[in-house]
Amino acid sequence: MKIIWIALLFITLLACKPKPIDPPPAPPETVRILVNPTFASNALMLDSIYQGPNGIRIKVSDIKFFTTFLGHQNNQLAEVAYFDFREKGNVLLDKAADYTKFPSLSMVLGVDTSLNHDDPSAFPNDSPLNIVNAGSMHWGWNTGYIFISVEGKADTLNDGIDNFDLSFSYHIGTDLYQQPISFNNFSWVKTGEHQHTLSLELDMQSFFFNPLQPIDIPNEPFTHSGAGLGALTQKVADNFKNALQLP
Repeated sequence: MKIIWIALLFITLLACKPKPIDPPPAPPETVRILVNPTFASNALMLDSIYQGPNGIRIKVSDIKFFTTFLGHQNNQLAEVAYFDFREKGNVLLDKAADYTKFPSLSMVLGVDTSLNHDDPSAFPNDSPLNIVNAGSMHWGWNTGYIFISVEGKADTLNDGIDNFDLSFSYHIGTDLYQQPISFNNFSWVKTGEHQHTLSLELDMQSFFFNPLQPIDIPNEPFTHSGAGLGALTQKVADNFKNALQLP
């Protein structure tokens, strides 16, 4: 009988032994793409005054743009990413992904034709292309999105007084002006235990005052990509693409 009681006690102790707790799952690997606007190799601050080589002084109030189909070969990193310097700072993309699958990156600067004419209210709520998130970057008067938006004011009088008499507004859109762009020969930088980051530079001095095709702000203060402004629209689109580069 004593042996039976001992056996029962042993079984009871085994039954009461706590079960091992599974370790929590590892946090997902994430990637970030940052875009750092600059002017004359210094960080650009919105609403600050900068002077071009031609003496014209400018204040940039807004920089926004879309990119679509970001990826490497058959690996897609994101369908769409949206940069809004005033509202989101320098973050273009922040999402869970394995950085090793993206030794280079290609994308469309703008909204690809396959997405550009879709109903903006039909995109998922978390998509940058949803009308709630895109806001003024979707044209109400024209089917499609604004791909690039740069706005601000210029002082064209060059008299040493802060006049800032001229507003400029460059809105690039329509399928004609979407542009492929790629970045190669870069290394993701580890910026957290499970995070890797790619930093890009947006050289706004080069955007406005590109030596090969500068924007003549006093005579070319705006384009909304409409008829009759094709040459300026193409120049603005080209200058922006060339200004977005690896540091």
